[in-house]
Amino acid sequence: MIKLVEIVTNNDQYHLREIIVNSSHIISMIGDDYYAGLHANGKLPEGLRAAQQFSKVTFTNGKEIVVVGSPDIISAKAKNILHG
Repeated sequence: MIKLVEIVTNNDQYHLREIIVNSSHIISMIGDDYYAGLHANGKLPEGLRAAQQFSKVTFTNGKEIVVVGSPDIISAKAKNILHG
């Protein structure tokens, strides 16, 4: 299980929430430039680094979420859990 920070949309407002996911259910991760653009334009909550990266994570059940962090960072978290 790994802890991630998900970006949640509610009525065109963006919020962050911590979630815990089973890393063995992740099937893919790709960088998400759309959310990077939202962040650059001040649409996301304050407190994120200026150069923050975002990833779209796809799970075995087909669900997709957008989380804070690059695919490399998220992958490293999952590997630390699996091999740590």
